[in-house]
Amino acid sequence: MKVASTLVLLTLFSFISFGSMYELIIDSFDPEPNIDKDYLILYTVRVTRKQRNVYVISGSFEVTQNWGNQMQVLYTISAANKLGPPIMMGNSGFCDFYNSKNEVMQKVRENAKMPPDCPLAKGVYHIKDFELNEKMLPPMVPQGQYKAYVKMNSPDGKHVGAYTVQATVT
Repeated sequence: MKVASTLVLLTLFSFISFGSMYELIIDSFDPEPNIDKDYLILYTVRVTRKQRNVYVISGSFEVTQNWGNQMQVLYTISAANKLGPPIMMGNSGFCDFYNSKNEVMQKVRENAKMPPDCPLAKGVYHIKDFELNEKMLPPMVPQGQYKAYVKMNSPDGKHVGAYTVQATVT
């Protein structure tokens, strides 16, 4: 009987997305105001909650110079209300990030009709109803408040763009 109940539970859990076991609330999505407009001009970029654990991003931005791997992408994710080292951090060249097999980056490129490979040519790009959902997140996320900071620097160290995202997982 114990083996049968274990198999039933395993089968049940194999069909349930662990991501739906929690609720993700984006508390804020803020661009850094002091960016170098020689590289990027942000027009309107909005995040709207569509339904539980589903957010939609729409907006446009202008890349004013070609971007290659000389641009650096840096990120940190930390507990918002705790001191200590970040939970996750990293950096990479823009092209390494842009060309990655990351599902979210691939979908952003498709949605904004951006080139499939780096370098990113200068021009105006539009994101329309790009959907972020729980399937793009790790299957198990501890409850709490989180802060994610992503920025991109030019070869001479100027801030090209940056966003701070505050989120709560319940």
